Amino acid sequence: MRAFKYSPLALAVAAGLILAAPHPAAAQVAGGAPTGATTPGICSGGGCVPRADCQGGTSLCSPFPDHPAYDPNVEFRKGAAALKAGDYKMAQVEFGKVLYMAPTNADVLYALGVADVGLGDLSGGSNAFERALKWDPRQIGAARELAITDLKLGQADKASLRLAALKTRAAKCGGACHEAADLKDAIDAIETAQARAARS
Repeated sequence: MRAFKYSPLALAVAAGLILAAPHPAAAQVAGGAPTGATTPGICSGGGCVPRADCQGGTSLCSPFPDHPAYDPNVEFRKGAAALKAGDYKMAQVEFGKVLYMAPTNADVLYALGVADVGLGDLSGGSNAFERALKWDPRQIGAARELAITDLKLGQADKASLRLAALKTRAAKCGGACHEAADLKDAIDAIETAQARAARS
């Protein structure tokens, strides 16, 4: 099994989303991306065939020997750039390629959820956010977006439970942990969405 790392360039591209993201959550795609972390699951299961043309230690992978090979770092960068440009359909395609190679990557599942919601597919977004949290229960961005999507789907009770869980984490953190600011921002965003939903 081969693993990949998000390259510094991929993280830089995703971090650029903070400056001009058409979807509010697109700016957060880079926030949950691991720096230097490897992701297990590349080419494991799913009939993925490692390609002989791998270079530079990257994992190129394709579902069939005659199918194009994908570099997950390149596809992630393409997906992040598509999100930044508001091209949610292309982001779905690119993140889908990465997920084929790493189906349990919570960061890519989160990014796919942002693209789904950007296209108006609230159920698809909700599913992607839930899958992201299944593989990384501590991912704040996915928890925030899932609660906001719950509200859009008319599931205020679910959103309230997710908000309560984030508040519990924030209380344990006490403002001193490395995720304190992200937790506060997530709680504020969900409460704002709750107020908006109550007015409509």
